[in-house]
Amino acid sequence: MKKVLALLFLLCLASCSDDKDQPTPSPDPAVLAKQQAPFGTSAVDVKLTKLLYNGKLFAEYFYEGDLLREQKKYLLFNVPGHYQTGSFKRNGATLESYDVEAAQWIAESQYVSDVFKPSYSIRFDAPVFDTLRTVTEENLVFLSNYTRTYLFDKQGFVKREVFLERSYGSNDITTNYIRNEQHNVVTSTATYASQPSVANRIEYEYDSHPNPFFKLGIDRNGQLAAHSLSPNNIVKETVIDAAGPVYFIEYKYEYGANGYPSRVKVESNSQGFIPYTMEFSY
Repeated sequence: MKKVLALLFLLCLASCSDDKDQPTPSPDPAVLAKQQAPFGTSAVDVKLTKLLYNGKLFAEYFYEGDLLREQKKYLLFNVPGHYQTGSFKRNGATLESYDVEAAQWIAESQYVSDVFKPSYSIRFDAPVFDTLRTVTEENLVFLSNYTRTYLFDKQGFVKREVFLERSYGSNDITTNYIRNEQHNVVTSTATYASQPSVANRIEYEYDSHPNPFFKLGIDRNGQLAAHSLSPNNIVKETVIDAAGPVYFIEYKYEYGANGYPSRVKVESNSQGFIPYTMEFSY
């Protein structure tokens, strides 16, 4: 606990140094409401309902009003198998938790149990600062606990994430995001506590169409990750190490009348990568 409190203090100092005209450290509801989904109260304007992977059902999305309430995920068997459900719980407009239940499954026989048990739980801690939010995660399968701390810029976009594995400090990771004028993440850099001199860097390129995951607050896998952090769609990501580019991933979209993607083909020059397509239903 002392470690987490000390980290929060240092992050707040860093945030104040970066943004000297930030509000004083007492959460302003009007500021918090503008924070990036899922933390703020930004409602979706077009509701993504289904996601297909190579023609098979991969995920379904359900809403409460204009906010995401639930995501169901499916295994890509001959008959798609529903194996996981993640549910958001809110108190009014304030997000409190994201709880995931999962079923046991066997790939060889394409079996999925009809019994769902708690898999992991995320608790969204009450905000202490306008620019800082923390969540605590509990993996109920592997009995591990984590803390993620998010720092926001003055416009309410995530600019830094600090991941603390409570059991093994050597696995701690700090990820910094650099955004362009459209608030899209153009560079993400991850630094590991076990190797502070080594960082993984990814550079992103975008189109000008709206990203269906941005206002959901999660990406297609149910995480607050790169594909949910930017208002527009990634068309290319390049993974770079100290020697230069390692590989790239390209996304080739088709768009519907609503301006959102209807289909995307994903290709890469990474060894062993298998191209795939995703289709979006609204």
